[in-house]
Amino acid sequence: MNASLSILSAAGECSESDSRRRFVETRKTHHARWDAQAFADEQIQNLVRQVFYPGFPRPARQVVFSGVLAGQKIASLCVRIGEALAAEGVFNVCVVEADLHTRSMQIKFGGTSTDGRDTPDLAGAVRTSSLQLSDHLWLVPAEVFAGNLAKARSVSWLRARLGVLRREFDYTVIHTPAFGSASETSLLSHVADGLVLVLEANRTRRISAKMIGESLKGSNIRLLGAVLSERTFPIPESLYRRL
Repeated sequence: MNASLSILSAAGECSESDSRRRFVETRKTHHARWDAQAFADEQIQNLVRQVFYPGFPRPARQVVFSGVLAGQKIASLCVRIGEALAAEGVFNVCVVEADLHTRSMQIKFGGTSTDGRDTPDLAGAVRTSSLQLSDHLWLVPAEVFAGNLAKARSVSWLRARLGVLRREFDYTVIHTPAFGSASETSLLSHVADGLVLVLEANRTRRISAKMIGESLKGSNIRLLGAVLSERTFPIPESLYRRL
């Protein structure tokens, strides 16, 4: 009897231990299933498919990305979109630094100069003076794209410059200052194939986004979509993935 009790007790301890182990493994499995980086990559792929690939009613090969708020950081988003387009291995893609005020994308991903290479004139090749990030991806510095604010605010210059980029690249992702904070953003959005607005969770006010939407309609600027950045998930990640 005592032996039986000992065995039952031991069995109970083993069962409890196994139960705790399975609970821990289950939690690890749920966390393993939730991969924040994979989730972000999935959202980028969805954005690329919806904005660049439809081709109807008009293909979007050159797209401006702009934040709603001054100082909003969207440089990383622009580069990741460029990387997603270039990952196909069949398209030549460029990300353009068109924010001549901060050059934040250029500073973070490509330096602040053309590394001694000549800046091309209007009829020259852009790709040879740009910074190659991968086999099919280039970063076009601000100096190469526009040179100075005067040119960046000239519709005829911007239209001609985008024409050069269109001949050399299949897709162009354009990083600009926040919409409304710099006139060149509006001009670029008008001569490019369209604009994607980047809203920041918990910061962008609904009324601000609405006012920009009305401004876009009045300016005949094609709004291709809106992106919500910096969002958080208040419910547990494992539950969120089941929704």
